[in-house]
Amino acid sequence: MKPQIKWALAAAAVLLVGFVSLQQTGALWRSEVTTNGGTITAGTLKISAGNEGVQSFNLDGLTLSDAAAGDSVQKPLPVINSGNVTMAYKLNGVAVAAADNKTAAPLMVRVAKVSSQAECTPTGDVGQQLYSGAANGAATTARNVAAGATEVLCLRVTIAGNAAASQASRATFTFGANSVSGA
Repeated sequence: MKPQIKWALAAAAVLLVGFVSLQQTGALWRSEVTTNGGTITAGTLKISAGNEGVQSFNLDGLTLSDAAAGDSVQKPLPVINSGNVTMAYKLNGVAVAAADNKTAAPLMVRVAKVSSQAECTPTGDVGQQLYSGAANGAATTARNVAAGATEVLCLRVTIAGNAAASQASRATFTFGANSVSGA
């Protein structure tokens, strides 16, 4: 019988009930002509998840209870450019913390870009891998998303092989975005 590991993924923020914290980045600026004739185009930069305008996204079902080392769960995360300029977004980091007054269970994360939410099946190495490794400190390189477009990430969390019984963790994913010059 496998040792049982109890862990839960939850965010600490009041508005965030679930696993992922997607921090919205926004910028507004004015058009202005310089002396050499160059122009800065006016625009709005917004990143959201799940539905347009959502700053914190609850990935229902991205949890495991009474699971053993090696068990995993995988869910899609739509990243939406709800602004009117091209953005470059990236996973800035993942923070894993102890939950339920227990020692934190070590977690592994895999982030992949998939063509649709349906492609992010419950198991398997799907899509184009952007990151795979320890959850703490996980990050990806920047990816461009055109204004009004959506890119779907497939997030998988696995309990590391060195996890012990009666550990519990929660993880918070933080994303950031910037406008892309000339795009």
